[in-house]
Amino acid sequence: MKKIAGHFIAVLLAAMMIFTFAGCSKTESSSSTSASAQAATAAPASAVASTATETAAAETESASEVEIVAAVPDLSENVTLRFNLAYNNRSRTMTYNQNAPLTLSDGTVVSAGMLKPMWSYVASQLNSTFQDVGIQDARATDMIRTEAATSFSSANIYGGNSIADQLMYYGTRGMFVNLNDLVDQGLMPNFKAYLDANPTIREYITAYDGGIYHVPYIAEIGTLARTHIIRESWVTKLLDVENAAYDTADFATYYDGFYVGDNARFGENGGTVEPKEGVFVTKKTDENIIEIQNALEVKNGETLTKALIEYIGRNYDYEKPSELYLGDMAAYDIDELTALFRCIRANGLYLTDGARADVWPFFSRQSSYREDLLRFSTYFDGVRTNGSDSYESRWTIDENGQLQYTYSTEGMYNVLSMLSDWNAEGLIYRDMYDLTNKTNFRSALWGSDGTDAAQYGFMTYDWIASSTADALNPDTVVILPPVAKINGVWQYYIDNARVIKPDGWAISVAGSTEEQIERAAAVFDYFFTEEGSLVQNYGLLMDLDTENTFVGPDGNEYPSYDDWVLDNASAVANGDLSVFLRDWMGSQMPIGYQKEIGFEYQYTSERGFEGWELVGNSTTLIPSYSGEGPDGDNPNYYTLIPPIFSLTDRQQETLNTQVNLDPQNVVEYMFNVIRYKALGNAPAGTEVADDYAEYLKYFTDRGLDTYVGVYQAAYQNMLAMNE
Repeated sequence: MKKIAGHFIAVLLAAMMIFTFAGCSKTESSSSTSASAQAATAAPASAVASTATETAAAETESASEVEIVAAVPDLSENVTLRFNLAYNNRSRTMTYNQNAPLTLSDGTVVSAGMLKPMWSYVASQLNSTFQDVGIQDARATDMIRTEAATSFSSANIYGGNSIADQLMYYGTRGMFVNLNDLVDQGLMPNFKAYLDANPTIREYITAYDGGIYHVPYIAEIGTLARTHIIRESWVTKLLDVENAAYDTADFATYYDGFYVGDNARFGENGGTVEPKEGVFVTKKTDENIIEIQNALEVKNGETLTKALIEYIGRNYDYEKPSELYLGDMAAYDIDELTALFRCIRANGLYLTDGARADVWPFFSRQSSYREDLLRFSTYFDGVRTNGSDSYESRWTIDENGQLQYTYSTEGMYNVLSMLSDWNAEGLIYRDMYDLTNKTNFRSALWGSDGTDAAQYGFMTYDWIASSTADALNPDTVVILPPVAKINGVWQYYIDNARVIKPDGWAISVAGSTEEQIERAAAVFDYFFTEEGSLVQNYGLLMDLDTENTFVGPDGNEYPSYDDWVLDNASAVANGDLSVFLRDWMGSQMPIGYQKEIGFEYQYTSERGFEGWELVGNSTTLIPSYSGEGPDGDNPNYYTLIPPIFSLTDRQQETLNTQVNLDPQNVVEYMFNVIRYKALGNAPAGTEVADDYAEYLKYFTDRGLDTYVGVYQAAYQNMLAMNE
């Protein structure tokens, strides 16, 4: 692990120079909105914190090994910087907005209206006065719209979530500083070194005119984002208990199976999979559990479950039937998962010990996450849903290097039709379709154990750390993904990697003097230094345990916390360390920086930690910017696409006047297929596509060809700019 650095000794030379770190020390207190000039001689650290390098060597080179030779701005004079950061959450801003004051570990008291501790510390380190001029609960899109009317003249630094495309767009119109110019002047040496070590990131944030106008929030590149998490005891209770008192109420089936007929899994080596390197699981025949269940004369919780247990016994050599789904030898496919879902749905009384509750096999965390259901498409012949970790990222690259709009493909329509069968069988939690329902379903369906709740949930698709939290439900565990024929290759694959996010910040031209631009550059650059990365990822240096590091499931060492942090997170944030760092300390905001996975590892329960190890030690692949993966039908299949595309004024005008593919309307149309096609019960006036031709017509009538053409041109221009 890199040594944790404290204050830095400035060496301000007129010529080019090499910087070195000073030793460790405790942070000084600085809690007022106008931070004092305690570090008038402090300069940014010179070592680069490329925080994803150790966990994802294939994704990022070790920027910390790059020797920095560059000039830096003079920090001898205090400079005031105005920030307008919008996150639609008053607790997530730079300003401390909690009702009760917070006493820091050094005795400093932070109260409402002051800068959060991390931001006060950074201001003191850079001899600057930070002013938070943003509306505390503003939506980023609303903020951008308002500020664009005055050419972003009311602040020096603008940022927010999901506005990187707008920052890039207005940058090409001269409203935000071209950071390339600051890099060329030697004002951002650490950011330059980071981009040099990570050329793909440079490529993906470069606008059509060659400029870079924002620094993005870069998630833990090369690391799994979210995955499938279930109640473990329900699987063992269903499949491993002898003489179980299963339910006997009738169950109606609609789903006909995917691996049937010519598509049978057993063919073309589909019967043998490799969950761990050199360890194989073999399916003995090509019989299909869905066909077996559908052929039952009587279908209920008992018959469906016994059929699944007998099927597993005939086709696999597990000691216990539950091992088909649990642990490091799991080898279930999407049909076998559907069969398990049926058994869960049909055994509500048995699984809840007679509570007469509805049990829902799959649910999204909340209705705004309902598109996570579409991620099952991966396991229906490898159909892609998102080209990046964003619901708005609906592009993938085909074998010819052309962009494909994933939501309009025939493969996607076929997946929607199969999910409609799931819905008809009650395998999907139906309340999650309704965007007006703001309930946290994860808390409701997993946190209801031991109560008289009428509904329980089995599986969701979410973050490992939060979904395996002991306080949420001590029965939840990570499982391997379904084995599937993906890109023509039988494998384990999760199409959800951490990526460059469409969040970040930029420097205003109209709102800034030359002196403020240089100081803003120093702020941006600071978060790519070792110290800047540490305080943003983990919090104040004085609260980190420098003697006892934390070893993650990847084998790497990371900073760990003193008791003060853990105690206060428990006291004010219900033990949620992530919420405490963001809402009380000011760290981990989606500004321009590289996030490190070490925080999340040590914030994870023991079962969650085991989940990381389970996936990490398996042969499971995720997409990457390098696009590396087994040879298959499409050499670009595993490649992540850019988080945003830079559009010219003419291209944007074309979209505004010739395309009407509103994202929310598109998703609603897709979910109409899921909700109503199989049951045939759509309300009057609701559009439900009965076949792919009708489905595709919805998109083409709204300008699909023009839409694809515009983005393909933007993509080709991006590639040309970086040749």
